[in-house]
Amino acid sequence: MDSQELLEMFRQFEIELVTGVPDSLLDSFIRELDNPENSFQHLVAANEGNAVAIGIGHYLASGKSPVIYMQNSGLGNAINPLASLTHKNVYSIPLILVIGWRGEPGLHDEPQHMVQGAITRILLENLEIPFVVVGADTPISEVQQFLSIYLARSEGPMAILVRREALSSNKK
Repeated sequence: MDSQELLEMFRQFEIELVTGVPDSLLDSFIRELDNPENSFQHLVAANEGNAVAIGIGHYLASGKSPVIYMQNSGLGNAINPLASLTHKNVYSIPLILVIGWRGEPGLHDEPQHMVQGAITRILLENLEIPFVVVGADTPISEVQQFLSIYLARSEGPMAILVRREALSSNKK
């Protein structure tokens, strides 16, 4: 999936703010955000909990969903604000999480990523955060349909779980 195409899709959903903590799996996505021609407000956060808090503040001030990006290991840092503020049974804040999936089961990765990789889906399910897994061949229409459904429901956060080498950039 092309990162520029993903950002264009976010524009169609009237996303204005993108914040998060950089992850190497999301490198092309972050480079596209840093493009001077980009129209998003892009804030790099100190940690994932801060990124979620920034996103919550943006949504409460503007009524518009933000995108929050992170590596799956950062999901642990974001659990408290996700569960205590954004959950559908609390304030139902529709954040779009873009999560790089390090340590995905069945793929070789560094040892420090393996446990977190194995439980990432379980954490999202336990937090009742619906998600779509994106690979290199995932059509943008699948992600667009997923976001359309969950943004319309406005029942809290949703996640795009990004597999290794899923995002690319047409720019050289």
